[in-house]
Amino acid sequence: MITNYYTLLKIDPASDLNTIKKAFRREIAIYHPDNNKSSEAKAHFEKLVEAFEILSDSEKRKNYNNLLQHDITNKPVIIEQKEQYQEWQKEAKTKSDKFRESSLTELLLLDIFIGIPIDGIFAGADALLDNSDSLLEGLGDTLGDVIGGIFDGL
Repeated sequence: MITNYYTLLKIDPASDLNTIKKAFRREIAIYHPDNNKSSEAKAHFEKLVEAFEILSDSEKRKNYNNLLQHDITNKPVIIEQKEQYQEWQKEAKTKSDKFRESSLTELLLLDIFIGIPIDGIFAGADALLDNSDSLLEGLGDTLGDVIGGIFDGL
């Protein structure tokens, strides 16, 4: 059975990328290990990363939608499609492990305010900021302090 990522993220299947990002950020704020240490949260966090990785990529999303439709209507799925889906799940698991090691603030700051893809933090946040002008560098520091203060208050 294929996980319904739209249900998981609490969004409509016709949602655009911005809606997907907002839903992902909302949900990881709840299930990230900075806020939730339960074993159920870890599993849910992994599924959220998986959902985001597939739904935020237009080609993966198109293929996923076909798989989901086959699953809903009980039509047989081509083996190659099922294998591709399983490969996406493995890739997402690897990213999920990396995301769990990063602070929630780092994930949210880089994705929301600088517009860097969320997996860009693993290329090294310092390298990303070194390549930007001093305005972005100062902005990143300021926003990091502000967001950190918000999450400290939760």
